[in-house]
Amino acid sequence: MALISRRSFFLSLPLISLIPITYSYYETKTIEITKLNLGLSFKAAFLVDTHTHEFGEVEGKVIDIVKKEEVDLILVGGDFVDELTRDFKVVEKYIKDLEAKEKFAVMGNHEYWSGKAEELSKILKDNKFKILYDSYELSSYGKIYGIDWRDTRIYKEIKAEGLVLAHDPNAAKFISGKCLILSGHTHGGVVFGNMVLLSNSQFVRGFYNLSRDTKLYVSRGLGQMFPLRPTSPLELLILE
Repeated sequence: MALISRRSFFLSLPLISLIPITYSYYETKTIEITKLNLGLSFKAAFLVDTHTHEFGEVEGKVIDIVKKEEVDLILVGGDFVDELTRDFKVVEKYIKDLEAKEKFAVMGNHEYWSGKAEELSKILKDNKFKILYDSYELSSYGKIYGIDWRDTRIYKEIKAEGLVLAHDPNAAKFISGKCLILSGHTHGGVVFGNMVLLSNSQFVRGFYNLSRDTKLYVSRGLGQMFPLRPTSPLELLILE
């Protein structure tokens, strides 16, 4: 996938403007389930960038999918809330309905930028989520690491073994070892064919082989601040 320069992006704005608004809105309601068959002895769901403002059609679909998949592990990758989140009763309902044997979460940029990280953390903990801040836990399903968001997007180098939650895919540049890194943040960018017209990371969407042992998956996420997602339908990732 080729990234284009900022100048080229702005020259392409007339093309982007041709994307039908109705299609972009449709992408905010369409959930694609991506399954990574890794030969695991358990099943996990990765949810990121939910940007929860209400408990509506999309949120209900997510809960239904997670229940239907009968996952053992739920992993939340940050940006569960943002500056437009007003009603934390809605957030609490969403989190309460996410059921699994074990649950882990990290914070994203919008938790911190909105000043809502503390309130969200309390709800997560009250619903048996373990929150990882540059730390790891030994779960029933192996080690699970969590990388906390940094505005500098520069992270401490670590060697990991197992699953790594990092809201920012740029963190993958600082991670080595036999691990799968799960990220979001990009919302899948804006992509036409093999051309990336807009992305806030060199790792835009999908699966990346970073080395023989280190892998990265960047999810397109399950929400957005504003109801437009050109070329990027919602994505719920299942590991099995």
